[in-house]
This record gives sequence, structure tokens and C-alpha cells, in this order.
Amino acid sequence: MDTKTMLAVLKEKPAPGVTIKHVAIAEPKDEEVLVKVRHASICGTDIGIYNWIPWAQAHITPPQIMGHEMVGEIIKINTKEKTDLKVGDLVSSETHIFCNNCYQCEIKNYHICENMELFGIGRDGGFAEYATIPIRTTWKNDPAISVESMSVQEPLGNAVNVVTKAEVKGKKVLIMGLGPTGLCAGMVARAYGATEIVGVNRREYRRKLAMEIGFDRVTDKIDEKEYGTFDAVLEMSGNRIGIEIALDAVRIGGKIIAFGIPKESINIDWGKYLINKEISIGSVFGRMIWDTWEDTTKLLVDRKVDLEKIITHRFKLSEFEKAMEVMKSGECGKVVLTP
Repeated sequence: MDTKTMLAVLKEKPAPGVTIKHVAIAEPKDEEVLVKVRHASICGTDIGIYNWIPWAQAHITPPQIMGHEMVGEIIKINTKEKTDLKVGDLVSSETHIFCNNCYQCEIKNYHICENMELFGIGRDGGFAEYATIPIRTTWKNDPAISVESMSVQEPLGNAVNVVTKAEVKGKKVLIMGLGPTGLCAGMVARAYGATEIVGVNRREYRRKLAMEIGFDRVTDKIDEKEYGTFDAVLEMSGNRIGIEIALDAVRIGGKIIAFGIPKESINIDWGKYLINKEISIGSVFGRMIWDTWEDTTKLLVDRKVDLEKIITHRFKLSEFEKAMEVMKSGECGKVVLTP
């Protein structure tokens, strides 16, 4: 490399906003790789970090390079162990960096490791020209996938895990919230055999985008006449009203999968919903490592899902502030950055 510094988006202070500046390029520690970032995409979580909401305050110790959705080319490998990785490979990072020692890791629930570190949240991430990734959470991408799409596999993986848990084949599915992961959930539900896919979102932009990618219907609210008619509800919004609608909309004996993170405490009428309706409520925090990544790859390689359809905006890394304004407006699908 010709320089020892790189441009990065830094959460430099415990306050709203970010700093875009040159910082030192990190050397990969033992059992890590150094990658030259090709693309990174912005997540709703990054908005919370930018705005410095309480969740971000509890998870981040500035200064911290942001960004957990990315693809990069390996330029250095620091390991004494055997690895299938090699210089030149295009790789992405699994966000959930597991310890490999706790009970959850012992039973292969690596994604909910008890001692988890989060890429781009608990350690420096991918909104930079270079990034380091632990080898144990480095995913080697299939070259049949477009490089831009490689940077969006992390949220697609969330959707794959949600839809898999919902067992949607032959079912009428309601998706509450049409952010990028909700949009991905619609495409995955279609690929996995859902008979009808209905999306709910306040913003017309995303409702239109949902129809373009294959939803059967979209609306800004569910008519109460449809309450109790959905076999599965995928709650992707984390919005209190959305959660309340999900509980009413799911049929007796149906299933809700929770993914969106609420910004407030949620009260549930336990008797009305869990007992009287005998519904099942499941939840998803990330991707199964590595089963979900394998399923995601298959969907992309077989062209059952096309992530290019939800990438609506592209910016240079140096234009991060403009990109964040677009994300915060909600008038977008996936926003991709290029160093």
C-alpha cells in the first residue's frame, strides 16, 4: 500500500453526527485478515448510531469506525493456522463475532454468543477504505454474485432467517415494515413458496418499491376486516403500532416472527393473544452461522433473489453525510457506499 492512512467514517464523540477523516490503517491481528473495502451499505442501525440513540450509547465506545455491511478484497492474512482464504478473495464479514467458548457457541448458536462482539459496533467496521475482520467470521463470497450485492448479504441473511423460521410455504404472509430487510423478506418469502405476500409501510416510496420486486399487495395500514387471516406475520418494523397490528392480524394458531427492535417497551395482552389465540412468537437476532449464509448464497446464485432491485442510491464514502440524509428520509431502498 502507498499510504499508512485511510478515509473512514468515525463515531468520534459521544454525540450525534460523525467525523469523516483520515485515520491509521490497522494491521490485522492474529487470526485476522486485512481487506480493501469495495462497497459498504448503510443499515437502519447506523442511523441510530449517527443520531446517538440510547441503544448506540450502550453499545459503542467512541472513537469507532462505523459500518457492518460490506465486501472487501483480502490483501493480507495473519494466521498460523490452515485457511481456505487467500489474498485476492472477495469476502464479507459476519457482524456477530463469536467467542467460540461459551455455552451458546458450544451448541453452535454462534449468532447469539454470550460474549459477542459486533463488527462496526463493538469494534471498527467497514465504512472505511480498509478493514480488519477475524478469520472465524470472514465469509468467502461466491464470484457469481455481483460485487455490490455482496455488500448487502448481511440484511438479506436476516430476512432469510426470519422467513425460514416463519415456515411460509403455502401461507398468506404479512410483512410489517418495508425497510431493506422487510423488502428482502418479501423476495425470500416468494422464493420459499408463500402464496400471498402483503406489505405494510407508511411511506409510499417503499410501498411502490415492494410492488416492483414482487409483493402481491401493499398498504399503509391493514383493514380490520383482514384481522385474523394471516398465517404468518413478519414484524420487521419494531414500531409499537405495527406490533399491535401483527398480534391482531395473525390467525388463531398462526405465527409471528419478531425482528424489528422497538424504541420503547411493548405491552402484550398475554391472555388474549398467546393463550386465547394460541399463537407462536419467534424472534431473530442475525443469521445462523453459517447455514443462513449458505442459503443466502444459493438464493443469489440461483437468481431467486435480486438485490440489485433494492439498491436505489449509491454514494462515495466521502459523501457519507449526503447518504445518511437519504437514509433518514426513508425515500430509498438500500444505500451503498464506495470508497
